[in-house]
Amino acid sequence: MGANDLPAQGLELNVSRWGNSLAVRLPVALARQLGVGEGDVLQVQAGDDGSLQLRARRSRPKLSKQELIQRMREHLATMPRTESVIEEVRASARY
Repeated sequence: MGANDLPAQGLELNVSRWGNSLAVRLPVALARQLGVGEGDVLQVQAGDDGSLQLRARRSRPKLSKQELIQRMREHLATMPRTESVIEEVRASARY
């Protein structure tokens, strides 16, 4: 079993203080399995028996490379063209 593999019997996670709250860190293997990353939202539901049910809900849609390029082009098209400042930057550069 590698460092990024999840054990078959489950995980034991430590609860730590984070400011006035308590926090649990997710190992990278679990985060990958859930398909979550920084900025994503997790929904937790507590069971009567003390169990927790954890669900991943993306806060932003996962885009393919082509979708991302298309959105970037659309955004770029909304930006006004301005005069290039590269000559000014070159003229004031110190070599």
